Amino acid sequence: MSGSPRVVIGHPRPSAAGPLRDVLGRLGIRHVTVVDRDGLAGAAAEAPHLLLLHAGLPGFGPGLLAGLRAEAHLCDVPILVLGRFAGSHHRRALMQAGASDLLARPLTLAELSARLSVHLENRRLDRSLQEVILSLRTYHHGAMQRMALAREMQLGLLPDATACRLLESRYGITLDSHFESSSELGGDLWGARPLDDQRFGLFLCDFTGHGVAAALNTFRLHALLARTDLPADDPAETLAALNALLVGLLPEAQFAAMIYAVVDVGADRLVYATAGAPRPLIRHADSRLEVGPSCGLPLGVASGARYRNHCLDFPSGSTLLLFSDALYEARGWDGEMFGYGGVTDLVRCLGDGAPDRPLDRLLDRYFTTMPRLLADDLTLVWISRTGRSPSGPD
Repeated sequence: MSGSPRVVIGHPRPSAAGPLRDVLGRLGIRHVTVVDRDGLAGAAAEAPHLLLLHAGLPGFGPGLLAGLRAEAHLCDVPILVLGRFAGSHHRRALMQAGASDLLARPLTLAELSARLSVHLENRRLDRSLQEVILSLRTYHHGAMQRMALAREMQLGLLPDATACRLLESRYGITLDSHFESSSELGGDLWGARPLDDQRFGLFLCDFTGHGVAAALNTFRLHALLARTDLPADDPAETLAALNALLVGLLPEAQFAAMIYAVVDVGADRLVYATAGAPRPLIRHADSRLEVGPSCGLPLGVASGARYRNHCLDFPSGSTLLLFSDALYEARGWDGEMFGYGGVTDLVRCLGDGAPDRPLDRLLDRYFTTMPRLLADDLTLVWISRTGRSPSGPD
């Protein structure tokens, strides 16, 4: 239904419907079709703005109203009935069959005009609302498609299964990861890349906020990390170089917590620097847990910020866990923060028989006490030194 309002009048004597036409004309309705019982179906084939039926139509009754309402295009069209009604039972039957309103005669033209005006305005508002709803649905559908594409692109920034298996083979490790955003898009990013036959770089970054703005920053960082002039084998200098670049790129009040590490399988050590990031956790072969120190301003906060390298033993048989702050800052059903103690307990509970890729088991245990609806993006990276000899470059 489009264009100006159209009203269909069903009248036993169409020539006598002049007063109804006049009332509608004074309400601004210029498209009025008056038909008898035989012409009603054809006139209502295209949904009118309002349908006004005279109770004197041959065969008029609940059956006729029910038949009209059964037509899909008439299911929400106002149907008004003008006439004399036998009693409350008759009125109820007509309303239950589909009448929107009953205009009981005798009825003054002023009252008729007021009643018609109300229904016409309600119909206009209803049409406007339906158009808004349709527009919103169309926009939402398009937005969801664009969001899904953006999410696919963001997931494409993470190391894929092939890249992870190549790292595992080259350096004699097992690598397991988990990325879960709190909304369609997230502000976390992790990655790893070879440096030489014995060393590879590893990072985990968490931008403030989540959603589109945070996700855009992960693309910024990914582009910066692809630069060949970064001192990738020196974590502290890498963070300093990234900070200098991000200070000029990030909007005010946006920053990033990041850990950058170099895993050296030849020297059995982990060298890393942090910029406001959670402390790394190493589980040694004797089940001893070691939590490394963390210091340094988040990236993008202050130009000229300096960072410090830390070194931890990372021999064969040990494992490394990096994680974003959502893991320990989350609050359980009791309102208590999970904390670093909760993280170390999670790792400790894995026991000596932990699988090579334990994150599914670890997170199953985690979410038994923590709400699954995340308030922040959650990323974990687990690396095990398997004891297998590195294969070197392919």
